[in-house]
Amino acid sequence: MADPWAFGWTQLLTIAGLLITISIAVSGFRTFGRWKREKVEELRIETAIEALAVAYESKFVFQHIRGALVEGHEWSGMERRPGHNDTQHNSLGSFYAVLERIKSNRDFFEHLWKMQPKCMAIFGPQIEDTFMLVHKSRRHVEVACQMLSSRINDGDAITDETRKLYDQLRRDMSDHGDFEPEKDRVGKMLQAFIVQMEASCRPIIDKTFKPNPAFS
Repeated sequence: MADPWAFGWTQLLTIAGLLITISIAVSGFRTFGRWKREKVEELRIETAIEALAVAYESKFVFQHIRGALVEGHEWSGMERRPGHNDTQHNSLGSFYAVLERIKSNRDFFEHLWKMQPKCMAIFGPQIEDTFMLVHKSRRHVEVACQMLSSRINDGDAITDETRKLYDQLRRDMSDHGDFEPEKDRVGKMLQAFIVQMEASCRPIIDKTFKPNPAFS
């Protein structure tokens, strides 16, 4: 006569094994989900730190680019334009020097462009407007140099509106410090870039790394 418990024990052991397998699988999925969330959070923190560092770096980069003091060696490689005398040639030196400073910071601007899509993926597409502030700042400086260097033959035959335009272009090209800062549109955009980047990145960083009260 067959053992009436034989099938029952086998079935019970099978069910128990299945439950253990399901339990391990569920635990594994939970562990994977937790690991995935941790990796995403790590990426958010790393990106926030890098983006904020780039924002702070922009201040020093543009201070160098827009520095009012231009030394002779900075435009010693400038080619003389046809028909220009020494006075005309030398008057273009500051514009050439500023454009060369922008070129010397090429790595910074390339890094900025690479950071932009990464930050858009992490913080949302709206942060593109924040990055555009620094891109526009660089472009304003470049356009100012190009336009001012082309007015060498204007002489005094310019209107009041044109003179106002040239005054604005000179402010775009060079940092006038604390003198009428309300007229410095490039300076305002760069400051807005830092402020907006802080608003996006600082909460993420401070949530992970509590600020040291000794430096607050």
